[in-house]
Amino acid sequence: MIRPNRSQHLIFDPTAEIFATDSGGGFVFPLLVDGNADVDTEPYDEVRFVFSVWHPSGQKTIDLDRAYLELQGAFDPDEDHWTKLAEIEPVVAPYGGGETFDGWIVLPVMAARSAWALVGNGFEPRTRIQIRASAYLVS
Repeated sequence: MIRPNRSQHLIFDPTAEIFATDSGGGFVFPLLVDGNADVDTEPYDEVRFVFSVWHPSGQKTIDLDRAYLELQGAFDPDEDHWTKLAEIEPVVAPYGGGETFDGWIVLPVMAARSAWALVGNGFEPRTRIQIRASAYLVS
């Protein structure tokens, strides 16, 4: 049986206007679609994520040598267990500071329903940041 090609483009909800790192320069940002965490991933084979993190003031840079992003996933809606799926490398060479931390990753679909979160560390402590993320699911 030949499966028809399917795809779905997800734009995750943006950060609230006031979203900041904690006192250690870290954050956890759940990737939600219209406020919902769970995404039906059963019809798909892979998911392609694109991320961008920046300071909204435009007057701060991100130390790309220190900043760290990872993607975590949860696959059981009845259990709040998150698994580290991947570390996200910045697209630009980590030579110092940058205006944004942009990254992407392609992963296989691992469950019929999935939820994801972006976890960061090494950013400036107690500083406002903005995050935009999207995913493209393909079969």
